[in-house]
Amino acid sequence: MAVAKMKKLTLVAHETDKRKIMKALTGLGTVEVSESGDYQNAEKKDNAVSRAETEKKLARLNFVFSFLKEIRNQVKKVADKSNAEQKKLAEEPLDLKRENRLLDYDELIAEVTENEFDLFEIVGRLEEANSRLTDIRTEITRLNNLYAQVSEYSSFDIRFSQIKDTKYTAMFAGMIAAQNIEAVRKGLPASAGYETAPAGNGYAAVIIVHKEDKEAVAKLLAANDFSRCPFDFDETPAETLDHISERIGELSAAREELIVQSVGYFRYASDFKSLYDYYYLELAKLDALAKTTNTRHAFVMEAWVPADAEEVTVGKLKETAPGALIVTADPKEGETVPSYTRNSKIVGAFGENITALFGHPKYGGLDPNPFVALFYFIFFGFMLSDAGYGVLMTAACFIYLAVKKPVKRSGSFLLMFGLCGISTILWGAFFGGWFGIEPQYLEANSLGRFLLNFKVLDPLNGSQALVMFGLALGLGAVQIAAGFFLNGIGKLKTNPLDGIFNDFSWVILFLGMGIYLAGRLPAFAAASKIGLYIALAGVGMLVLGGMLGKKNPIKMLMGSFKNIYGIVGVFSDILSYARLFGLGLTTGVIAMVLNKIALIVIGMLPGIGYVFAVIVLAVGHAFNIFINLLGAYVHNSRLQYVEFFSKFYTGEGHAFNPLGGRTKYVFLSDKLETKSASR
Repeated sequence: MAVAKMKKLTLVAHETDKRKIMKALTGLGTVEVSESGDYQNAEKKDNAVSRAETEKKLARLNFVFSFLKEIRNQVKKVADKSNAEQKKLAEEPLDLKRENRLLDYDELIAEVTENEFDLFEIVGRLEEANSRLTDIRTEITRLNNLYAQVSEYSSFDIRFSQIKDTKYTAMFAGMIAAQNIEAVRKGLPASAGYETAPAGNGYAAVIIVHKEDKEAVAKLLAANDFSRCPFDFDETPAETLDHISERIGELSAAREELIVQSVGYFRYASDFKSLYDYYYLELAKLDALAKTTNTRHAFVMEAWVPADAEEVTVGKLKETAPGALIVTADPKEGETVPSYTRNSKIVGAFGENITALFGHPKYGGLDPNPFVALFYFIFFGFMLSDAGYGVLMTAACFIYLAVKKPVKRSGSFLLMFGLCGISTILWGAFFGGWFGIEPQYLEANSLGRFLLNFKVLDPLNGSQALVMFGLALGLGAVQIAAGFFLNGIGKLKTNPLDGIFNDFSWVILFLGMGIYLAGRLPAFAAASKIGLYIALAGVGMLVLGGMLGKKNPIKMLMGSFKNIYGIVGVFSDILSYARLFGLGLTTGVIAMVLNKIALIVIGMLPGIGYVFAVIVLAVGHAFNIFINLLGAYVHNSRLQYVEFFSKFYTGEGHAFNPLGGRTKYVFLSDKLETKSASR
């Protein structure tokens, strides 16, 4: 389990073979194209036009996914559930998630070639439907606003077109704020005729005055924030409102019809996903081509390939372009080499979901995944600490994996939790935790007595709780010692003395302390002095380690002091592992309290109390599993990232990203995956 050895591949081929070579490499998934060096009479070729066209197609397909999601939401709202056809329509499936199928790249191309023209024709229809729906939505919004404005005059039985001056009279129609209505009424001439009606926050008013009073009334209204009616329809407000409602109804019906029609395109979702990934890979190929160097008739490509995939890669390239010149070589010093970790399925599950979130190892460095898998597995079960919960976790995860059969490593997250469930079963049995059931109840039946045979430690017993606490710190010390050991291993090639005196010294110190503590037990009393001497040897090595590389006596003294003072920091790191104890204790206590509450409910409500007790147990234990599962995941990850990785791992490597290795909706088979599966 290590970072795979890489080879630098350099290819020189004729321009006409470029597309065939890129297609072959995409199908293989074994090569990461890197920036080509500078060559005489060669230059980088601009493919901006092709890239823009490909990005445009991807944008159109992204629109399709967004549009279909929106249609999915809308059809549920507009469908008449009492109508069988409408109800069926509302339940029409739409799957826009990643598909659990493995395709060869040639199979993907065949799918796309067969359907591409028809699919983009459908994309055009959906774009038209979206445009029409947008227009309808805009028009309905406009009509609703208009309806609200016209409604303010609904009390008047007069056509809007009749609101105009005559030969001898002037007419005013509009809105007056409520606080100004009395001032307007009092200020009007005695000969004026008017009608007012409450409307919203004000009053709708129609005022008729003699022509000679027009100017005075206009000034009065202006002084009182009069808002003139803007409408000139040749119909009454009531008639206008009826027509607006009718038009809104027509538009709503048209909108619903478009939504219903669009549901019919749900069946093409899988085809759209394949088409998207095809162009997603086309974009990746264009990115790779942009890194190549070109002459008038040839191009140069440089790439990285795992050493054990070198043969199949070179063979495929020679088959694709027989006239190409292909050279492979070991990486040179100073080159940025991508790292590719090859792990088993089990170790890989922890690597993908824990280590990768922190970072990737440097090329030539240690692969932390096997150690992360081991410690994460151990710590998770310790934190969750209830075997009953572990059984549920393990069964749920592995049954799902068995039924769904996820391709490649798409189910790695569930595989990891299924394995952590096994750890939980082991630690739960060790602590005697079975859904928080107290020992006296377990002893009441043969199954319970059998399960108690595996119990070694009772965390709820005062003195044994201290043993559990010490066990948690001991596990922490082992992991931190492992971190120092791995760091020392990494230094052996470059600076062995530093590794021995500044890293292995900690391992010796921890080993000595472990033996010393074991010697406090009567059965191992003879080991106490041996452990003390070993620990002192570790301290002495730390003192010498602080002096390494220094000639000035003061700097040597300061270096030694710094190393010795570092013991404080290391032991504070060990105390961080108290969270193992805290979370492990919490799970069992909450589970036990839930069981007690259920018993109290049964006692308080004879007969029907069993129903409520079942609800309390189901909901309570589900919550307890969820919250402690989340806590174990987060805190376990923190221990790896902060306490463990800080001793030896930076995660600053560049992860190997092969051409054709990334898709969004379908999985492509590749030679690297095949090799991993065969190991």
